[in-house]
Amino acid sequence: MPTPSDLAVISGGSSGIGAAIGRMFCEENKAVALLARREENLRAVSTYLQAEGGDAHPLVVDVSLSTDVEKVSAFVKKFKGSLKYLVHNAGLARVGSVEHFSVADWKRTLDVNLTAPFVLTRHLLPLMSPDSHIIFINSVAGKQTFPEWSAYCASKHGLRAFADTLRKEVAARGIKVTTLFPGAVDTPLHDSLPYDWEREKMLQPTHVAEAVRYIIRQPSQVTVPELDLSHNAGLF
Repeated sequence: MPTPSDLAVISGGSSGIGAAIGRMFCEENKAVALLARREENLRAVSTYLQAEGGDAHPLVVDVSLSTDVEKVSAFVKKFKGSLKYLVHNAGLARVGSVEHFSVADWKRTLDVNLTAPFVLTRHLLPLMSPDSHIIFINSVAGKQTFPEWSAYCASKHGLRAFADTLRKEVAARGIKVTTLFPGAVDTPLHDSLPYDWEREKMLQPTHVAEAVRYIIRQPSQVTVPELDLSHNAGLF
């Protein structure tokens, strides 16, 4: 397999959807820069992708911190190739009624789910090639609302608006912007939530990764602005 000349930067790359998308890009012969805070998990994912022949680079960063995002910019500038894909996948879910939800949890949720994609995009956009693609892994919560999920829903609705605005700004440069809205996905995000959902009826991370594969394989003149993805069993 030839050395990849295109790079995909993926936030939240240490597990779940991000790890699955990383593997998909490696299968498509793209280099991947996986971003996450959890160093042990991140390096484990990078190691098995490299063992499978992928060109994977772990970057231990907190995407909600501008100083850490600058490290990502520095890596991209040194990469011998083009930044072709930026996948916003990192996410945080903290739940509770509005009456009892803390301001700290509200701010942290918006920092990770909404401000971080803005900061990462702002830093990397000048480095992206004219035929590149920015992909937002949003959620059904970006179109609907659910009790006890006020901060998460607000952040995801905001993320949709941000992506829609960005799409209009970069279209003339030939840069595509797609938002994917999956229903509940069986990932570690649910491990700490106080719900007893049937996780075997949720989507799997590979389902989302295959949807991204479909999106990036479209001809250059075709844009997929949004794509919904749900399980036959329902949202949850």
